[in-house]
Amino acid sequence: MENSVIVGADIRSGSPRSRQRPLYSISVVKGDNILFELEEAHIEDIIGIMRRYDAKILATDNIYELARDLRGLREFVKKLPPGSKLIQVTGSPKGLRPLSSIAKEAGLPSPSHKDPLLTARIVAQLAQRGVGIEVVAMYPETRILITRNRSMKQGGSGNNRWRRSIEASILSEANKIATELDDANMDYDLYVERASGGLRRAEFIVYSDIDSVKKVVKESSEWAPLRVIVKQSWRSKLKFPSGQFSALPKSRPIIVGIDPGMSVGLAILSLSGDLLLLRTMRRASRSEIVEEILDHGYPVIIATDVNPPPKSVVKIANMFDSRLLVAKYEMKAEEKKKIVSEYEEEKGIRVESSHERDSLAAALKVYYKAKNLIAKAKAKAEEAGLSKEVDEIVSMVLKGTPISKAIEEFLSEKEEIEEERTLRLSELKRELRRANKYIRKLNERIESLEKETEKYKSLLKEKEDEIDSLRRKIETLENRRSIEIEIDRRIASRNARIRELEELLSKERWRVELLKSQMRQLGEANQEVDGIRLAVLSSLSKEKLDSLYNDPVREVLLALDATGASPNIAKRMKDMGIKVLLYRGDPPPKEFLYAAKNEGLMIAPATDYRIVWKGIEPLIPTEDALDLLSSIEEKKSDNEGIERNIINIIRDYRAALLKTELEDRENG
Repeated sequence: MENSVIVGADIRSGSPRSRQRPLYSISVVKGDNILFELEEAHIEDIIGIMRRYDAKILATDNIYELARDLRGLREFVKKLPPGSKLIQVTGSPKGLRPLSSIAKEAGLPSPSHKDPLLTARIVAQLAQRGVGIEVVAMYPETRILITRNRSMKQGGSGNNRWRRSIEASILSEANKIATELDDANMDYDLYVERASGGLRRAEFIVYSDIDSVKKVVKESSEWAPLRVIVKQSWRSKLKFPSGQFSALPKSRPIIVGIDPGMSVGLAILSLSGDLLLLRTMRRASRSEIVEEILDHGYPVIIATDVNPPPKSVVKIANMFDSRLLVAKYEMKAEEKKKIVSEYEEEKGIRVESSHERDSLAAALKVYYKAKNLIAKAKAKAEEAGLSKEVDEIVSMVLKGTPISKAIEEFLSEKEEIEEERTLRLSELKRELRRANKYIRKLNERIESLEKETEKYKSLLKEKEDEIDSLRRKIETLENRRSIEIEIDRRIASRNARIRELEELLSKERWRVELLKSQMRQLGEANQEVDGIRLAVLSSLSKEKLDSLYNDPVREVLLALDATGASPNIAKRMKDMGIKVLLYRGDPPPKEFLYAAKNEGLMIAPATDYRIVWKGIEPLIPTEDALDLLSSIEEKKSDNEGIERNIINIIRDYRAALLKTELEDRENG
């Protein structure tokens, strides 16, 4: 591990088991170099730092500082970068050792609870030197199920024969798959349900990932008479690597009885003979059995009455480095029933199944055999003043270590710890004296700084008052400046509007002069034309007619659009003194023509007569007016007096025109 990047972590505050979110100190080392350190970090920061420095090892002195229980620890491991390892430097096959002792042996400084960053650095350096064990590994688990295809049914007299053939096929397929897994060197457990023709069902639990299993075992089609199903059971499991086991913190030694089979009976006893667990686990994998055991402690002895013991029981015992006790002969049903019934009566419990009975009987038989040895080991340990180490001493004794040797090992270790404590105490006393001297200097320095602080506080108060005064002045000036800017803006806007209106006025004056010039030119061009003046309307509506009341000459009317004229308009024209209506475009409606005839109005299209302009005024020349009169008399002989009316109209118009010219000359 000398060239590996290792992250060391030690808890700083809080706990995974409390409401306060834990904080950690982090140290990243590579060889003799410290790459990075952080005094306060959350659990997510640890994972991020491992990714940043491509670290594959996370070291700690207690894995349960990272999670509250085994399940939480498994979830934490899933979040680590692929291929990462979690190392507990205080762990060993014999149990936990103090971090201070391990650091001393490695020639490293002694860790301190007051300095978590130093502890994290020591943990990382120990892992760099190969100290500690890998306490967590990720193991996939895949299940292979062989059963009858329920979609394939056989009826009639051959039903039993067909069923036996399917059961024989399942047995043959199970043997075939077992051979394939053995050839591929894959570890597995096999559970079967036997039947008269062979097997009713078979289930393999293969301790490998599903992709590797599918390379060896192929699933059957939906139309085959039997089904072979491959499915993922666990993507990752927690285990202790082969040949290594660490007594987990705050765990207790236990005795475990296992009755293997399709339904696994599991019984767990404390070293005092109390029942901690009794249950049946159907088609359970090793990882499920291990997890159930770890929830109650660590097994010192694993007992079974099946001889020879199944492969799964042997591997579970090896995984825990436990002592495996197998009955020399299979216990008879009467013996199991007697030992269990006595225990039921004593503890007030009830055994539910034969699997639970067999597992409990195996555990009780071991316990009763070791009961006196356990009591003797406890008494000797307490006499030696090792009350806190009783469980560990009893565990060593049950695994085969003599009581005297186990106590001697703990006493020597305790002496080392006491010696280390004595040395550490004297060192702490020296450090305390140096610290007291340093504290006195610091207090003197603090008094000096406090006086200087008061001085600067007074000066700061004066500066703050001065700043407030200047800020008020600035606000006043800013307000005044804002008013001036607004005044300038409004003046500029007004001046721009004045310039705009002046330009518009100039344009309008020029336009008026142009129109006057055009009017003079038109007047001069038609000065000699004489005739009847026409009043012009865009349409024959009441509003348009009312606009002619102020027109002195309105006897002859020219309508640009007469299609909307109504009969009432004819009467109104008569009342206004209009005698002749000329129209352009389409003629007026028939109703209007009929009403106009009754009122004595003359109606004619304007295209039949020549209209000229004198300036901006339309006229019908006198000779054309006379032609109009003669043509109307030819068409309507019954309209007497029309000529007289036309002549009167011409006479009146000339008089009015003469009067207008005289007035213009007087005014001019």
